[in-house]
Amino acid sequence: MKAFLKTLFGDAGTVTVVALVMMVEVVLTASGQAGLGVVLIPVAVLAGVAWLAIR
Repeated sequence: MKAFLKTLFGDAGTVTVVALVMMVEVVLTASGQAGLGVVLIPVAVLAGVAWLAIR
């Protein structure tokens, strides 16, 4: 079961990166700045991937 859950969700770092990116999206949408997401979301995703790569 543990292998299934790890395959489905990834490890804690992956879940953290996804949660942070989603939080940025929610904040941008709630503040009416969704257009700014075109720039910020790719940067946030790349930063998360870079963090996961060196982890």
